Amino acid sequence: MSSGSDFTKAQTFFNYGNDAAMKQNFEYAIQMYREACKIDVENLLYRAALRGIERKKFANDPSKVGRLVGAKNQPIRLRARASKAKSNWKNVLEICEEAFVNNPWDISVSRDAAEAAEQLGYNNLAQWIVEAVQMQATDAEFFRFAAHIHEINESWPKAIACWEKVKKIDPNDENANRQINSLSAQASIKRSGISDAIDKHDDAPSGPGEAELEEMKAQKLTPEERYQKEILEDPTRTSSYLQLADLFKLRGQLEEAEKVMARGLKANPGNRDLAFAHAEIQISRIQGAIDRCTRRLAEKPDDEKAKAKLEEFTTLLNDYQIKEFRRRLTLQPDDMGLQLELGIRLARSGKHDEAIAAFQQARASADHKVQALHQSGLSFESKGSLKLAERMYQDALKAADSTDMGIVNALHYRLGRVAEAQGNPQVAEEHYNEVAANDYNYLDVAQRLQSLN
Repeated sequence: MSSGSDFTKAQTFFNYGNDAAMKQNFEYAIQMYREACKIDVENLLYRAALRGIERKKFANDPSKVGRLVGAKNQPIRLRARASKAKSNWKNVLEICEEAFVNNPWDISVSRDAAEAAEQLGYNNLAQWIVEAVQMQATDAEFFRFAAHIHEINESWPKAIACWEKVKKIDPNDENANRQINSLSAQASIKRSGISDAIDKHDDAPSGPGEAELEEMKAQKLTPEERYQKEILEDPTRTSSYLQLADLFKLRGQLEEAEKVMARGLKANPGNRDLAFAHAEIQISRIQGAIDRCTRRLAEKPDDEKAKAKLEEFTTLLNDYQIKEFRRRLTLQPDDMGLQLELGIRLARSGKHDEAIAAFQQARASADHKVQALHQSGLSFESKGSLKLAERMYQDALKAADSTDMGIVNALHYRLGRVAEAQGNPQVAEEHYNEVAANDYNYLDVAQRLQSLN
């Protein structure tokens, strides 16, 4: 268990992580959350924040994890196995977190991490780890392991559900029905035994003391019930709201998560952590609606209702993000990363004058200069101010890392488009040739070169 000073250090790292997350600085946020988890290993709030920001890097979409990540994680898993062989379970857990940075939905790594947590005696953490990836799992062996983890946490319905999943995946598993019957019996025995002890403790001449009875009552509570109880007992305990909301998010119940955050903000007005978490949930809810409309249109491109809804939700998301980044800037007016993000959202809304003003502030930061100049150029180009757009792109190109082909190609391409628009085909061709030399398939650069020639 962490000492008081260790707890303070972990909390400090966690706060640094929250600040970095608000600035969209994912790498630093991950680093800080990992440091917090190293100190306070079984803290589910820290662990959930870490996994949440890792997933946000991939827009909360497992399909966006690269195909080669398995090979990238293989040497990390080998190191974890070496530590496992030495029973260095805390090290196993830390090594697994390295792999989650590359793929926060990795099933094999999750199993290794959950096993390490179990060996360390952190059964709740082990359960959280398996539940975090259960929706992506398709392997019967994983669900057998998950059933075991739920069983040691006495989460009988969850363990039974896992064995039911095993039956569907592997109909020849003769052990599944035996396990389901056994778990059902255990649940009944435990339920009746605890209930009798609680009901009869007043009349019993001897038996469990008050502390034991409270512990027995607590064992009956699910994590959701426990957090609800903590909130009722102390409405100012912000960690309980955050942990309860994370539970709902893991289940995909974003509406319930939002209600928890709204309740927390009502009891703790102005709390930065709750306000940030509430905004992130609202953004996820709107993004989810956008994703559903996009999938609908992929199936039925002529669905006018879906098109209208997509436009409505896209506008809603942009407006909400503008309002949110402005709120964050009132708290951190010197944060140029927030200025950049605000400018991008303003530009998406067609508010290019306001966007340019935000980009001009953001470019004062060395970390954001290139992107701010690039975005300024796009806004000037949208306004028809081609000379100013050209200047922004040229300044960005001078400041850019010459090895960063993504930004170099983007800037040369825009300079080519601006040159074409100004009637300078020779200059345009020079810029397009720069792009083609790096990536001939970049956008429509091949067709534009052909047209110019």
